[in-house]
Formats: sequence, C-alpha cells, structure tokens
Amino acid sequence: MCRVGPCADPSSHGEEGEALDGARGQRRGTGKLPHRVMPDVGSRVTDPTTSRRGVLVGIAGMAATTAGCADDSVPGTRSAGAASSGLPSNAERMAKGEETTTAVAPANAAEVVLPEPSNNSASQAQVTRMTRLATSGVTQPFFADDNDRILFYDQPAPGQGGMFVIGPQEVEPRRERAEWGYMVGGSRLLVTPRVQRRDTAVTHLPSGREWSLPTTTTPVFSSDASAVAYTASGVGSPGGPSTGAGSSGWSNSAFGLTQVMIARADGEDGRKIRLPINGSVQAWIPAPDDGGNVRLLLSGRRTEPDDPSYWAYDTRDESIIELARGKRLAGLVASPDGTWIAHVSMWNRKGDQDGLWVTRTDGSRRRRVSMIGGYRWTSDNRLLVIPHRATRSASHEVWEVSPETGNVRRLTDPSTTPFQIANFDWDISHDGSKLVFVSAADKSLWRIELGGTGTVETIPGPPPAPSEASGDKPYRLPFAVPPGPSTWYVAQWYGVTTTGYRGRNSTYGQGQGIHFGIDFATECGSEVVAIAPGKVIAVDGDFGSPPHNCVVLLDDGNIAMYGHLVERTKHVRVGDRVEPGQVVGNTGDSIAPYTCNRNPHLHLEIRKQGRAIATNPVPYFDANWDDMTLGVWPGSRFERNLDDPASNQFLDDQPDIRFGGPIITNFSRPWPP
Repeated sequence: MCRVGPCADPSSHGEEGEALDGARGQRRGTGKLPHRVMPDVGSRVTDPTTSRRGVLVGIAGMAATTAGCADDSVPGTRSAGAASSGLPSNAERMAKGEETTTAVAPANAAEVVLPEPSNNSASQAQVTRMTRLATSGVTQPFFADDNDRILFYDQPAPGQGGMFVIGPQEVEPRRERAEWGYMVGGSRLLVTPRVQRRDTAVTHLPSGREWSLPTTTTPVFSSDASAVAYTASGVGSPGGPSTGAGSSGWSNSAFGLTQVMIARADGEDGRKIRLPINGSVQAWIPAPDDGGNVRLLLSGRRTEPDDPSYWAYDTRDESIIELARGKRLAGLVASPDGTWIAHVSMWNRKGDQDGLWVTRTDGSRRRRVSMIGGYRWTSDNRLLVIPHRATRSASHEVWEVSPETGNVRRLTDPSTTPFQIANFDWDISHDGSKLVFVSAADKSLWRIELGGTGTVETIPGPPPAPSEASGDKPYRLPFAVPPGPSTWYVAQWYGVTTTGYRGRNSTYGQGQGIHFGIDFATECGSEVVAIAPGKVIAVDGDFGSPPHNCVVLLDDGNIAMYGHLVERTKHVRVGDRVEPGQVVGNTGDSIAPYTCNRNPHLHLEIRKQGRAIATNPVPYFDANWDDMTLGVWPGSRFERNLDDPASNQFLDDQPDIRFGGPIITNFSRPWPP
C-alpha cells in the first residue's frame, strides 16, 4: 500500500506542512443519530436509524509502503539493501568535484498526453448504492487492505478507546482492538510514535510480535512489511515534507546531504546510508531487476539553489533517476506496487508543466492529467480522482484515470448520486469498488459502492474565478485568480492544526496554541486583494507575520491582517480607503532570510473586538473551502485530543482565541503524538 501522506515537522510561523500527515482521522458523534436521507434522485440510498453514544475517529494513514505482497510471517526475512559494491559513491564523487555516473532522466522531457474521454456517446447506467453509516461527526476513516472494512479511532467512554471497524454489510461499528496507530505494511504493522520515550512502537499484527525503533519521526516501511527506512530521533524525518507543504516548503536549516538508516522491519541488520540529496525518503519502490527492497523514492534537492525533485535511488550502486522537478511539488502518492507515482507540480515557468502528473518510477513515462483534485491509487494501478468542484453547491464526482493510456471515465453521476465531502475527507478501497467519505451535509460517514461502467462526455474544467461577497458571507477571497496549480491553494487552516499544536509553546504560544489564521500557499510576488471594504490602519505594524504586513479595519468592525508580504506594500498607505478586489500587497516568504524559496504564502487573519481576538475566517466567505487544498493532502489535519477526539475537527468548528490567553492545546493524549 502506498504512502498517503509523507510528513515533516516544520515549525516556523505560517508553515503549512503538518507532522505525521499519514494519520487519518479524528472525530465522533454522540447520542442518537437522527433519521436523515439524502435527496432521492435515482441512486439507491440506505439510511439506517441508529443509536449509539460514540466517538468515531479515523486513524492511521498508509505510511510509506510500495512494493509487492508477502505472507503474514514475522518480518525481517528480506534484505533491506545490498552491501556496497566498493565503487566510489556519487556522494564521494560530488564531494571531490568529479562528474557523477548517475543516470538522470530529463524531467522536462515529459510526454504530455491529456486524458481522452470514453468514446461512448451516452452515459451508461451507473449502479451505485449510498449508505449512511452509524456515525456522526467522523473524520478521516480509511479502508483496510481487505477492501471491505472501514477503520477509525473511537472512544465511546473513558478508557474505551481504540480501533473500531465497520464491516461490508454493517452500519454499526465495533471495537477491534484497544491500540491505535498507523496501519502500514499491507496492514500487517501497527506503528505508534512515542515522543516521551524517543522511539516508535511497532506491532506485527499477524504474530503479535512487538519491537521498537529509535525514532519518533515517521518510519518508512515497505509494503511487504520486511524493510524500513528511518532517521534517529531528533535528526530529521525520512517521511520528509508533508504533502501540504510540498517539497519547496521544507528545507534543512543547514543544507547538507541526508543520512538515513535502512534495515529489516524490526531494525535488525541496519546500516546507515548517505543519500545524494538533501531531502527525505518517501517510499520503497521496486527494482527493475526484481532485486527486493533495495530502491527508494526520494524527494529533495541536489544543491540548495535547485528546485525540488522526486528521485528513484538504488541503494546498491547509488544510481539515481530524476522522476520530476518543479518550482513546488506536492501530494506525492505511490501506487501499491510502486511502479507509478502521482503528484502535483506548481508555479513552473512553463504553464503546461503545472498540474496533476502520473510518472513511472523507472523514469520511462510521464503523463499530465487534465483535472485537479484529490486522488488515490487502486491495487491495479488505476488513479481515482475527485476533481475540484466549480461551486460550493455542486456535487463531487469520482473519475478514473488509466496512467498507461490516459483514458478517463466518470464513475459517479451527480444526477443520480449527489454527494459533498467535508474537509475533502475520503478514502477508496484498494480495489476501487467503494468510497467512504465524510458528508458536508450532515457530517456523517457515508459509503458508496461504485458499480457499473461510467462514461464521460466532458472532462471537468478549471474552477471559476473566486466568488464575490454575498448575503451573510461579506468577504471575498484575497486573490483575483482562482485556486489551481499555477496560482494558489490553502495550505493550513485556522484552528487546532497539527502545526499549531507542535508550536503551541513557541510560535503559537501567544495565540493560545493554535494556528490563528489561514495560510494560502502561492508564489512570491502574487497580488493580494482586499477581502472587504475598509481603511488601512497599519503597514508593517506590530501584528506579526514578518517580513511585512498590511492591516485593514473593515467596515463591519473586524480587522484583516495580510501577513508575510514580500516587501513594504507600495499599493496602499495608512489612512487609505480600500474596496473589495483592490490590490493591497504582494505575497512573500515566512522563513528568514525571506528568499522566497522556503515557504512562500499569505497568512490571513481576521481579528475582532479590536485586535485582541482572532476568529475563524471560514464562515465569512462564500467559498468552496472543502476543495481549496486541491487534494494535495488528505483531510483537514487538525490535531486530536484522544480524550475528546470529537473536538475541533471541522473547518467551521474552531475556537476564537484571545492573544496572551492560556494555552488550550496541552492535550494529555495528542494524536499525532
């Protein structure tokens, strides 16, 4: 199984990456669930009335797994990497200034073939069934490798927490085990970082064998659960940057080549290797000669000025193949057998290089997909995509892409199977036959069985320009252009995010331990526009978010703070009147020395009652928030308190904070830890 979310722990203010992004989950529902049926427009919809005092929370991402299958024997029987050949390594050659012998595929010599719709002139009947499950307020459920069971974390009562499951013909959850963690290695391993012990606990579920690894970052296991790559605690993360940050959003403080340990899954027979890049291990991928677990998927840079790249690296001869390069790379997901990757490339000089790409890990083929949205691989190497919707009221759709041919087809028809996903929070069974998602309508968990053979007449186009303020939604978005791989996307929400939690005693300490704005990732220099009418009250004032900011007192009494601007704004001055859509500044970087190659984004805050209170911006906008991450990371990525896992897990369920108030996120049992 492929890695769903590579991870890191960026800690600078405004960084959009969040640690342990593979964690899937968070939330619960309590009490009796009301009988609720989605509109009957042709699909078969089942809505059981259930009662349960429960807390249902998805856990566990599919951390870093990508090779073939294995039996359920105790792991550690296959070598994680062959011994050195004795030849000078590429790292040694580079250190001596010599020419390297690595085989590097030209990342810009890609085959760009747009998907072709099915040639059927009429859509065939699509047999789908939607079932509302016995949960309310659930976030980030995921499918087990058997394609049928849906798993999540729950704590129905104190001391009753653990992993819960809903079977294929069931709607009521039941507890499967008391432990929780990341399910990896084809669901054979349960992995739980233990920060206080500075290690990671691993349980081989078929045998019950337990061991630990000397790391609290995300170990990267092979899909057959026999090999692992990791870094020692406090050194770094083989999981690398999160999909939200993208490869351009993360860098070591001192640029240097990365060192990792590779070993059998139980940590035995380990050896340290020096990667030929500054970056991270994302997954194990197959060797062309079927040489076992000897090949790694990497992300990072060869030299500090480089744009980030994805690489295929052979640990035997240290050969390396560049698979992709871009100004920003994000959303890396490997197919279950490791032969393909999918990712998003952004902000490139050539616009035709921006977008969702599928690439063979042997470097032989690349293909751009002419839609953007969330995506998952199936076990037979189909890419299922849920595209960004044109409007907030539109239904989501499921599309299938063949990476080999580029052919696409639509698997759900919004006229018969309308659904809207909250937090862009969904998962696909490994065979692609079922979808589980959190409904935006009732925040319940729903299952869709994807039957029949859908067809398409048109491929979804790009989203429209940002909507204007309307009705009780008085603000417009802070950009004049729509979100997309060439423009911007939401990289971190307001609220109890994992990054906010990690910085609760440092960067976000004055904000009661939460991220008190929304981060919009965008290239340096992008124009920022006024979200509502008002008056400029400060330019480079003491509101934070360096290197520069612009602060506007809005006509409704709230304050808008535009942070991390690239320079002191030349567009407005203190005392100026601004109108919605008027340019007020240009975006910059959030990390000193503010060179625009670390973490470029806009940090937008809404304050009320003067400047003392920060409030959630989401309710003020008539915007399609659930899709604005562009699918480059799964779910909303809020930190969970496992003693109260229902709290603060949706975009509209985030607390106001008073600057200087007490920390509200000192959780006794946080997840991710």
